[in-house]
Amino acid sequence: MTDFVEYIEASCKGLSEGRLTYLYKRSVLDGMKQRAKELLRTGLTDEKVISDLIINEYGDLKASYDTFVKKQKQKERAHIMKYALPIGGVVALLLIFIAYFTVSRFTYAWDKTWLIIVGGIFAMIIFYFSLAIKKLCTMGHIFRTAARVLIAGCVMLLSVFIFLCLLMLLPENTVTWPALPLGVALMLLCDLAFSYATKQKFRTISFFVYMPAVAAMAYIVLAAYGVVSWAGGWPVVLVGLVADLAYIFAVLAYNMKYFVYRQEADE
Repeated sequence: MTDFVEYIEASCKGLSEGRLTYLYKRSVLDGMKQRAKELLRTGLTDEKVISDLIINEYGDLKASYDTFVKKQKQKERAHIMKYALPIGGVVALLLIFIAYFTVSRFTYAWDKTWLIIVGGIFAMIIFYFSLAIKKLCTMGHIFRTAARVLIAGCVMLLSVFIFLCLLMLLPENTVTWPALPLGVALMLLCDLAFSYATKQKFRTISFFVYMPAVAAMAYIVLAAYGVVSWAGGWPVVLVGLVADLAYIFAVLAYNMKYFVYRQEADE
C-alpha cells in the first residue's frame, strides 16, 4: 500500500493539482489494490513481489493521465446533458410562448405571430435532431442510415418554416409554394453530401437517382418564378442526366488511368 502511494505520487509529480488529478490518483490506487487482491488469491504472499509486479504493469502514469481526463470530462458532460436537455427544453418553450405573447400584445398581429411558436418549436426539434445525428455518427456504420433520415427531417422542417413565413409575410398574390420543392432538392443534396462524407454504400446509385430529381425540382422552381417557361424550360431537367453522364465518364477515366498505371508497374 505504501509503495503504491509513493509510486503514484512520484509518477504524477508535475501534474497540476486539482479535482481531476485527485480522481486519477484515487482511480489508480484503487486499481492497484484490486490487482493486489487478485494476486494474493493466486498464492503469492510476498508483498514486495506483488508491489513490483503491479507497478511494472501500470508503467508510466503520466502517459495515461490525459486519456483519463478526457474520459472523465466526457462522463461529466454526459451527466450534465442528461438533465440540461429536458430542463433546457422546458425553459425554451416558456421563452417561445413569452416571446409570442409579448410580440402579439404590442403588434396586435395575432394572425402572423403564431410563426414565432412554429419557428421556435421547429428550431428545438432541429437542435435535438442535430444532437441525435452527432451521436448516431459515432455509433457505427449501420446507424448512419437513421442519421440520414434525421438530416432529411431537419431540411424539410426548415423549408416548411420558410414556406410558412413567405406565405404569411409576403403579399397575398406572391408565389410561395416553390419553397417546398426547393426544400426537397436541398434535402437530396444534403443526403448525398452526407453519404459521400461518411462513405455510405450505394452512394453512387444515390447520385444517379438524386441528380435528375434535383434538376426536376430546379425546373419547377425556375418555371414557377418565370425564370424559364413551363413549355420551354424542360432542358433544365436534362442537366441532371448530364451530371450522371459526366460522373460515369469521370469514373471510367479514373479507372482507365489506374489500369494503365498498374500495367506499367507490372511490366
